Amino acid sequence: TSYGATGTSDSGTNKAKNVSHRRGGTSWIDVAWLMLSDIVGTSVLTFGSVAKSLGALPTVIFIVGLFPMSLYVSTLMARTRSLVLQTASLQRRPAPSVETMGEVARQVFFSPGAGGVVCSLVYGYTLLGQASYLLVLGTSMQDVLFSTGICIYDAVAIGCLCLLLPVIVVRKLGESVWLCFANLLIIVVVVVVALGSVIARGRPEGTHSSLIASDLTLMTAMGAATNVVYSYAGQWMYFEIMDTMEKPEDFPRSFAVTGPIMVVIYLAVALLALTFGATTGDIVQAMPRGSWLRFAAALLFIHVVIVYLIKSVVLQRYFHRSLSPGDFSERNIPSYLKHGGFGLAMLVFGFLVANAVPFFSQLLGLIGGFLGGPINFLFPIFLYLAALGRYQQAAKDAERGVVDREGQMDECRSISYTWENSALVNAYRALPPITSLELHYIAFIFIFIGMTMFLGVSQVITEIIELNGKFGAPFSCHALSPAAR
Repeated sequence: TSYGATGTSDSGTNKAKNVSHRRGGTSWIDVAWLMLSDIVGTSVLTFGSVAKSLGALPTVIFIVGLFPMSLYVSTLMARTRSLVLQTASLQRRPAPSVETMGEVARQVFFSPGAGGVVCSLVYGYTLLGQASYLLVLGTSMQDVLFSTGICIYDAVAIGCLCLLLPVIVVRKLGESVWLCFANLLIIVVVVVVALGSVIARGRPEGTHSSLIASDLTLMTAMGAATNVVYSYAGQWMYFEIMDTMEKPEDFPRSFAVTGPIMVVIYLAVALLALTFGATTGDIVQAMPRGSWLRFAAALLFIHVVIVYLIKSVVLQRYFHRSLSPGDFSERNIPSYLKHGGFGLAMLVFGFLVANAVPFFSQLLGLIGGFLGGPINFLFPIFLYLAALGRYQQAAKDAERGVVDREGQMDECRSISYTWENSALVNAYRALPPITSLELHYIAFIFIFIGMTMFLGVSQVITEIIELNGKFGAPFSCHALSPAAR
């Protein structure tokens, strides 16, 4: 359903559209590279274990099926951004900031507190993702030093030390399109080398690739699905990306191009890893011990250092701006100490999380199922419905002449929070114009993501408990086994 069908020909609508354009902004092709670099990351390494849990057919269904869901949500987010700007224009308000999901939520809910809560959830989710990167740094270091039997907590600590100076001194990243492109190439090389090494080793004796896993249950299926959900979960930053674009309405074109590339990469990794028995941990750890493993692990270490630093700068700037706005833009010693202090605190937090759940696939599943699905799929849909309902009401008010000739809202209709203009009521108002097919699709997304939240997370927690019993409790050594070395 197009939101434009309920619009008016008010000139303010065109003005709102034009406000969103940025001369010299990022093109949709550049955005495509940025998205590929962020989304096609370390999560793809776990797809071998995902395929083992599901079997080939369910793996294909989940990977292929989540692409249109992600494309649909990204399209709704582009519509939501435009709706918020058009609504403000109809109400004769200045064009609001729509740079982040929190700012969009603030406009949709008409509540600064709502924006703060959403920002806290989004950046909290990102902070947990940073912890998963530290775990990858640790496992990569173990693979580089596989002959030494280094413990995971020592390996993660080495990764933290490598990051300590950059997170203190780097305060703003310049144009990062080429950096993201280079980092994407690095992870692609890692995947190609890992798969090539596994294929060259040959299919281990006794390896069986089933169409559907013999022990597959609804719980195990949803547990594996949490990793697939995480691999498509980049929506938290899409409003920020759109705000940098010359034509934000072109954003869905970027995802329509990058999506099929992601699907092909995900399917290739999952099915090849399943066929050649690389289904334990991640595909790098499944490589035969030798120089190729050290090479792939070293590249993976470099990739994760870059992506951690990029996101760390975003988080540090958010915490600094929120907690100490007075010296946020200063370049003096106290300001650097605060910025570096936030970075150090994030490293300590990530170190603790990485050692509390030292199993990469399960840690991603926990993050993806508990927070990734709601933040990146459910909440954007609700924001769209609420924004659409608010836009419809603003259009009706404009048609009835609620806006006076001076371009100000009548006092009796001043913008304030009431139950009548709440986000929940506005979302309900938006349902009738939406087609039955689209409503059923929205319901399916809510049900599926809800199942990954509850059934999937429960399964992941069960797996973590079992792995703790097999390999040791949290904060144990978790060194590579002698046989693996």
